[in-house]
Amino acid sequence: MAETNPFFSDAKKELEDYLQNRALLLKMQAADKSAKLVARLTVVILLGLLAFCVLFFLSIMAGYFFARLTGSIEWGFAIVAGVYFLLFFFFFLMRKRITQSITDTIVQILFKNDE
Repeated sequence: MAETNPFFSDAKKELEDYLQNRALLLKMQAADKSAKLVARLTVVILLGLLAFCVLFFLSIMAGYFFARLTGSIEWGFAIVAGVYFLLFFFFFLMRKRITQSITDTIVQILFKNDE
């Protein structure tokens, strides 16, 4: 009676293999989603850095342009600072919508069905 039915031992082995394969699949899917998220985040950061550099030099150019128009370097750069203040105020008012948009994008990346 100590001998078990080969059907049950085979079924147990098949179940163990299935669970191991399923766990491996879940790990691979998580790694794939994480890699895609990190890749997109890296691209956004690099583009943001490049945009910052361009905006920085354009701001200096605009400051001198307005300085030439107003005849005062202080007023020229004050106008540029005022534009940035208005942009800051606009983004401050839109912060919830921006946050929701970023959250939605991350959720789409993580739960997008690639099949």
